[in-house]
Amino acid sequence: MKNPRTVIMFQNTASLPVTTHTSTDTDQDPFSTRFGSDHRLPRGLREESAGMSWPLFTATYAPAADIRVTRLDAIRGRGGQQHYSVELTRTSKTTQPVTETRNITAMGPASAVTHLLAEAGRHVEILSFHQAELFEATVTFVKVAHQHNENRQCWAIGFGPTPDASIASALASGAQRIYG
Repeated sequence: MKNPRTVIMFQNTASLPVTTHTSTDTDQDPFSTRFGSDHRLPRGLREESAGMSWPLFTATYAPAADIRVTRLDAIRGRGGQQHYSVELTRTSKTTQPVTETRNITAMGPASAVTHLLAEAGRHVEILSFHQAELFEATVTFVKVAHQHNENRQCWAIGFGPTPDASIASALASGAQRIYG
């Protein structure tokens, strides 16, 4: 005879539904989940971020940078050079943000931003570069490495209203990931 006060600690699970995940669930990258199957991450980044939620993906690969480009204006020069007027903003947890305007001549926005980051003590080398239009904006994916320590590599992304702004955002995120 059963005691009416007996608590059932185990339950027969044979009749409960089983949830399985197919390979397409786990292979789906967070970028294509968010923006559709026409938009895919580069292979290395896709493999690294497989299964991440969108908030985790953006927090990881597009962190708020301590040194970021808040404005990037270009004037075409001779021989393919561009003359850039750049606004750099430095943020800190203990002081107010500081914004400075810098001028630099470079062959393109990636060159200009990497030089400015290097001058700020954040040397990064671009190992892989991918850029795509995303609706009415641009997204840039970069794999960057520390200039002297090749073991310090990371993927980063940047969004912007223009290709140049997207490049600046991605490189600032990459520098932030490497230097913290």
